[in-house]
Amino acid sequence: MIKIILATLISVILLVSAIVVFYWRDIKYNPSGQDFVIFFGLIPAAITLLLVTPMLLKKFYQSRQDKKEQQKLEQEQRSEQQNIVETPDAEIEWVNLKVYSTTSLSAMGENEVHIEQLQDVVSPQLDQALINSYGLPILSLRIQTLEEQEEDSSSLSGRQKRITALIQQQLEQNTDMLHQIAEHLKNSALFYDAKLAHEYRMHPAWINPHQEYEDEPVEQQVAEAVPQLNRLNIHLILPENLFHTWDENSGAELIQQYFTELGIIDQQFHTEYHYWGETTAYHDWMKLLKRTQSLDAEVSLFIVVDSEIDQETIDDRTWMTEKYIPSEYISTCCMTNEKVELQNLQPTKYIRIALNSDQASRSLKELNLAQVEQFEQEQPFVLVLDDPKEVKLLKRLEQNFAETPIEAHHYLYCKSSLGHTQSLAKVFGFMLGLHLKDELYGYVYSAEHQQTQVIVGTEFA
Repeated sequence: MIKIILATLISVILLVSAIVVFYWRDIKYNPSGQDFVIFFGLIPAAITLLLVTPMLLKKFYQSRQDKKEQQKLEQEQRSEQQNIVETPDAEIEWVNLKVYSTTSLSAMGENEVHIEQLQDVVSPQLDQALINSYGLPILSLRIQTLEEQEEDSSSLSGRQKRITALIQQQLEQNTDMLHQIAEHLKNSALFYDAKLAHEYRMHPAWINPHQEYEDEPVEQQVAEAVPQLNRLNIHLILPENLFHTWDENSGAELIQQYFTELGIIDQQFHTEYHYWGETTAYHDWMKLLKRTQSLDAEVSLFIVVDSEIDQETIDDRTWMTEKYIPSEYISTCCMTNEKVELQNLQPTKYIRIALNSDQASRSLKELNLAQVEQFEQEQPFVLVLDDPKEVKLLKRLEQNFAETPIEAHHYLYCKSSLGHTQSLAKVFGFMLGLHLKDELYGYVYSAEHQQTQVIVGTEFA
């Protein structure tokens, strides 16, 4: 600030001096000592004061605002500490789920590769297919391997084409697991439901293709006892800004065709669409997982997907900010509650979600994880879903992980790896947490949802 004032004063003195000297020379004026004081001292000082006054007032106002915010923050901290002391700890509400399969894809890589890339600096690439308002290529986080999988369909927008291609890619990735679920649904229907059993015996996917004559006796399948499984729920989670433009008929046709080819009858799978925005997506995700916990004899497949690699979408975004970096990503996850058993499939991970715990120490203590060996290691295992550039984030993280051995070097930040396509970034980040190494307990946390603690592991006591 002092440097700015001095620089301004010197500049004004030089400018005024030049004007006055040339003026006096032209009129052949003989100045007195008082003239020198006025024109080379008082007038430059007054002009400088006039120029820097707005800046000083702004600085003063900002200083007062910062002081008020600091006082407010200190007051909130005192109130929180007082509440912690005075209010007895409520019993933690847990959501317990089993994970049978999880896959993800983004410009950073596939599955655990994205996690590994978070520890390095990965920059967006210049995208020759996308231009800004000046006609220049922009930076993007495009999945290059998706190009050959796009379908040429004029009835769909460019954005929906890419999202559809992403969904197809992920369904193919999970075909083996979904085929086992199809087998289980069929066997469960044969054993528990005579009406559905008849539907399955007539389903093209289960008819013996080697049967030569229609009047040849059809060998009736012997129903074997299996754990009951009544339905597969498919949850397609899309960004809120696609609510009015997404063609649900096309999406439903794709999903129905795929699961029909797997041999699942219409009565045993249900597709549900969700359109979530950035501010509410994580809260809605927790509600959906809590609902999943209450579903007995059902299995749920979640597909979280977004893509803004589309010129029309870029035109809508870049008029607000020239430095917009679009991205695309998808993640799928197959889950059940703790009671459901799937035939020929074993859980790969278990999820424990504490919905009303504002301290990590409480959640870890209840899970007997307060002093696990990984806390003493350098390897990161806490996936933070918030923007690392937020001023107060580090302090809020310290408050949450107080009284635990978890430190700042254990944090991984995933928000910036998805550019400005952030509507479903936190839900995608949650699923990324399922790709942390099997030998580690993963921790997923968002400071904006401080009452929610998520722990992921291959086993819990």
